[in-house]
Amino acid sequence: MLAYPHINPVGFHIGPIPIHWYGLLEIISFVIGTIWLIRRGRRTERQWTKEQVLDLEYYLSVGAIAGGRLGYILWYDLPYYLGHPIDILKVWEGGMSFHGGLIGVILGCWVYARKHKRSTMAVLDFVAPAAPIGLGLGRLANFINDQLFGRVSHLPWAVVFPAGGPEPRQPSQIYEFLLEGVVLLLILAIYGHKRRPTGAVGALFVLFYGIFRFLVEYTRQPDIQLGFVLGRLDMGQVLSAPMIPIGIALLYWAYRGGFETRNRDGAAGAPP
Repeated sequence: MLAYPHINPVGFHIGPIPIHWYGLLEIISFVIGTIWLIRRGRRTERQWTKEQVLDLEYYLSVGAIAGGRLGYILWYDLPYYLGHPIDILKVWEGGMSFHGGLIGVILGCWVYARKHKRSTMAVLDFVAPAAPIGLGLGRLANFINDQLFGRVSHLPWAVVFPAGGPEPRQPSQIYEFLLEGVVLLLILAIYGHKRRPTGAVGALFVLFYGIFRFLVEYTRQPDIQLGFVLGRLDMGQVLSAPMIPIGIALLYWAYRGGFETRNRDGAAGAPP
């Protein structure tokens, strides 16, 4: 087994204000993702200006935060928040759901697309390859914060987490960093480098995230307030499992041309 590295969750201080690694990595991921989207926008068929990308980032941020918080409340700890409604606003204390955040991001893309007269699926295709940057760095932050660790294991690389008791556990945060971050980033970057049918890149994100998250959850310790919610499946798996058939269906529909816009004469054309 491996010893936990005991990384200080506070990266540095600005005067009396502590800057935690979690927030710092989220800011870094946001900056890297924004820069990549700006560069990516210059190469797409219908170019995105820097201002359009920054405007889109606003909608994505609002959607991710609001959706992530609401999803966590509804799916992971509703009884507590019904009894402590004021705590709903305490986002800084943690409690975010990826699946709720994903719904929020999709709604944000829809609002942005209507505002700028673009295809919602084309907007999702545009932002999907950047998403694993934030997902991967977020999982590293979970590891540094000694949270969301895995189940008890005696594998050679198992880690004794201070918050997990004396027994070694799976470093599930590192698995998620590698799969949801590095591997998913490579898949989407390589696949999305060439022109694909509208909706295909977004569909691929949904499909592979669902697969990776479902598998990694077998090594992750279920949330203490929930445990297993459906047989031997935890909430993360229950929410991720539908993403797999949905991703396959979206990919099939994309290659059938179902998300392409049409010209006045009825011929399929490039998405706006």
